Amino acid sequence: MSTKVTTEDLGFDFPPMAAPVITRDTIFQVGVSGGKDSSAALLWMVRESGIDPSRIRASFCDTGNEHDITLEHVQMLSEKVHPIEVIKPERGFYEMCMHEKTVPNPVNRMCTRLLKIEPTSEYLQKLKVQGYDPINVSGVRADESADRSACHEWDYNGIMLCVQWRPLIRWTISDVFAIHERHGIGLNLLYGMGAERVGCDLCIFSKKAEIRNASVHRPERIDNIRVWEVQMDGILGRPCCSFYQASKVPERFRTKRIISASGEEMMTCSIDDVVRWSMTGKGAKGSWEDDQPESKGIGCTSGFCE
Repeated sequence: MSTKVTTEDLGFDFPPMAAPVITRDTIFQVGVSGGKDSSAALLWMVRESGIDPSRIRASFCDTGNEHDITLEHVQMLSEKVHPIEVIKPERGFYEMCMHEKTVPNPVNRMCTRLLKIEPTSEYLQKLKVQGYDPINVSGVRADESADRSACHEWDYNGIMLCVQWRPLIRWTISDVFAIHERHGIGLNLLYGMGAERVGCDLCIFSKKAEIRNASVHRPERIDNIRVWEVQMDGILGRPCCSFYQASKVPERFRTKRIISASGEEMMTCSIDDVVRWSMTGKGAKGSWEDDQPESKGIGCTSGFCE
């Protein structure tokens, strides 16, 4: 049975709808990740939408795998744009992997579900208990990827159990940069250090250039993952765990011999193997990201990660 997480599993497979009637109980919940798009959404909602700021709530899910620069950026937005409530899941990223005895991958994207979607859903349900009628606001833009181009501006979110609004769905990246400039709010500094996405550091969907960039400019992140891989092997009682799937790199880069639950031996890639691969040219790509252009991410369509 496939473990692939679909848009339906994440609560986003609903038909488009018209903008709902706004009542005195309606509030707008903006999910902020520290990335450029969610920051733009918060700026637009607070500074340009015409919506009373008292009707706006903002939240940030701290996954336990965030760079300090991202945490500082979110704090700056909270102070200069609109207060942001920090939500912490029951378990952070690494604790989640240890508990689930596996690592997120392109098929099983449990990180978005357990660390962002479900905690935000709980937050929204608390708002409902307080008597509010929340609308969940996302910074998703259609031109980010083919998946996101299929998203609607208004629909119903089956996990959040509320209306979903994507006010920036037709915005371009130039629009995102422009609203930051108009209001004197800088981008997350990680972008200036070469990061393409800042939702997690590092992310299981990080591209070759991002991994190379992290190894050069943020080597402590590589060190943390190396230690964690060893800890995971110890918890599971056998050499079996890597942050990235074996298919991330070609076979010749895989140096870690692992033992599956059935006792089968195979080769996978340690974080050091992945870093070594990231230093090579374009002719040494891994299989599952071969046809993913460098300028387009492949993560979830939820908008929680960027």
